[in-house]
Amino acid sequence: MIPRHTSVFFLLAWWILSPSWLRSQDLKRPFTVVDSIEATQVLYDDAIGPALVSPDEKGYLVVLQRGDVGRNGSWVELLFGSLASLESAGRATTVSRLFTRSTARVWDLIQNVRWLSDNRHVVFMWDDGQESPRIVSVDVRTHRMQTLVRHSTPIVMYDVTADGQTIVFMARSPRDTVKNAILERAGFAVSHDAIWPLLRGDWDGATASPSFDTFVFHRPERRLRRIQESRIGWSVPPELLQVSPNGRFALTVRPVRDVPRSWDSYTEHVFKDLYLPSAHENPAGPTLIRQYFIIDLKGATIRPLWNAPENPSGVAVWSPSGRLLAIGPTFPPVPGASPLGLAGKAMVAVNAETGQYEFLPLSEVSAGSTPRPVSWSEDDIIEIVDANAPAQDKANIAFKKVHGNWEKVAITARSKPPGGVRIELREDPNTPPALYAAQGGNDSPRLIRDLNPKLRTDISLGHVETVHWKGVDGRPWTGMVYYPVHYASGRSFPLVIQTHGYLPQQFSVDGGFTTVFAAQALANRDIAVLQIGGPDGGFDDVLGTPKEVEVFTAGCEGAIQFFVTAGLVDPAKVGIIGFSRTGWLVEYMLTHSATPLAAAEVADNIDGSYFQYVLDPNDRRFLNEQGNGGRPFGDALGIWTRMAPGYNADRVQVPLRMELDSGPIDQVLGAWEMFSNLRYLRKPVELFVIPDIQHGVHLLQNPAQRLASQGGTVDWFSFWLKGEEDPDPKKKTQYVRWREFRKLQK
Repeated sequence: MIPRHTSVFFLLAWWILSPSWLRSQDLKRPFTVVDSIEATQVLYDDAIGPALVSPDEKGYLVVLQRGDVGRNGSWVELLFGSLASLESAGRATTVSRLFTRSTARVWDLIQNVRWLSDNRHVVFMWDDGQESPRIVSVDVRTHRMQTLVRHSTPIVMYDVTADGQTIVFMARSPRDTVKNAILERAGFAVSHDAIWPLLRGDWDGATASPSFDTFVFHRPERRLRRIQESRIGWSVPPELLQVSPNGRFALTVRPVRDVPRSWDSYTEHVFKDLYLPSAHENPAGPTLIRQYFIIDLKGATIRPLWNAPENPSGVAVWSPSGRLLAIGPTFPPVPGASPLGLAGKAMVAVNAETGQYEFLPLSEVSAGSTPRPVSWSEDDIIEIVDANAPAQDKANIAFKKVHGNWEKVAITARSKPPGGVRIELREDPNTPPALYAAQGGNDSPRLIRDLNPKLRTDISLGHVETVHWKGVDGRPWTGMVYYPVHYASGRSFPLVIQTHGYLPQQFSVDGGFTTVFAAQALANRDIAVLQIGGPDGGFDDVLGTPKEVEVFTAGCEGAIQFFVTAGLVDPAKVGIIGFSRTGWLVEYMLTHSATPLAAAEVADNIDGSYFQYVLDPNDRRFLNEQGNGGRPFGDALGIWTRMAPGYNADRVQVPLRMELDSGPIDQVLGAWEMFSNLRYLRKPVELFVIPDIQHGVHLLQNPAQRLASQGGTVDWFSFWLKGEEDPDPKKKTQYVRWREFRKLQK
């Protein structure tokens, strides 16, 4: 680890003392974007761990995924093993190997894998890319897969009772094609409609803020019932549908119309200062504020759990009886809420039938931690873990009701009893992940599968370590540095800053997301990569305010100064990448920072500019208003002209690659202000649209799309920071364009 204040000697010491490691890199082939796409990963919930243990705790299931560039799709593999002993756990077998050509996010290929109570069948939602996602089951003994539910519109979420007899699912509401045809013939007035459905010819408004129907399917009698409720538009798709163990209820969320004024008492910054004002001003429109609801599966009815909003970071766990829920972090109802509850950080046990609740005595939550419930045992112990802790190191806090009151009863390492077999995913930033079966003190774990053995033996990887520095405003920052594969003392290298968070305990070849980021591929081009999030503290307080972009810029400027002073980085060869929200922050830096950069890239991003503001529906405009100091009218317009990147395009002095990843193609309008302004000013700018944009998504999974996005990143920065061109003849026109851009800089 590089300390906060260090000399060049200490920065280089690890490398100087490891000449054998450096020599070994020359014997391996370079890591490429294709290697990233085709690397195997475990798909799992951090709070649960890599393995899904069967109800009788005798077996486990692991879900693996890897891309296939040649077939332009993904393989999903289900591994099943026994927990009877270390030896049997190490002999896991493949019970299903599925291929998909879907362009959906990786987490949407296979969703909500659930064991049934027979300890033999697992159920999940599967998207093969050929038809709408469907609900299927797999027999881990016979390996037979059976379709349980298909629907006429795409299913987006489901859950199933433990016996597998009742399935509840949410599906996209059907389009009103008759209404659309009538409107086209007769003409119509635009009122509350967003621009996007108008551009697509969807004049019934279904694509602007989609709605969803909820169904209960009883398998024995093959009876399908739709939950009767008013249709409401969603700003984001549904994310919660959870059946109780007794099969009586399901917990879900719904967007809130007419937000109660009593909710103004909540103090959490994002809710109070961003979501709430927008919801009050647009009571008829979609809102980002949601509320827990209870579905009665027998009566096919739905009602609110209680009078409180959902904390999007919260998790809910059912009690074994199916009557109670542990929820946290959460906002409880305002009456009786503590300061912790008003801040959305409470932990409660709530009755699903009555909405009555009790607080779990959780002390003040420390900065950077997110306590969440993960289990409710048969002996009524609720286990809480910190969701931000590494998967294998999560500590638990256990609560049990004693003499009518919830009391803390244990603080231990979260694990099975000492004699039990557990499944672990062992990795660190420099060690590729491998699945192990462990028992007791971990002295002799049994290897189940090395997920990517060639990454250990045949392919070169840049060394990764945690690094600390200070922004030019004095705030402390932490990130992960990926060293160039051929690092040598006394030699400086180009640097690319990748944004949007880092993974301090995990092996991550991309550094962040699979859209646009390509840390190890860049390191193998001898480009250093710094993966950053935000400052070590206080960033949540400035999120969504004009201060956010300033703090980000100061942190990046400080990082560049730190690495240049340490001798690692050539100050004339620094680039930066923004994705999604950080695209706004990067574009602000390009238009407001005096620190010179050599190249930049933004992908699928908001940009805090006026054109995106007018394209946004009313419920989304608050994002730009808060970040730019108000509405762009009257006196606040002057603030916008100073802050918004689009108004300051003339100040961009760096070649900029812009990328569109989310489809359909009309989304290109979101990038148009900055792109068209830079193009008009004859500045080097490219707007790249990924393959199959009509099916593009924000977080790329499809191999062709990832290769275009991440491969484009490697080519772009290799060209501008090192003057290198890929000899692949298919890329000839790309370099013709970029050479012309170079002339614009002279």
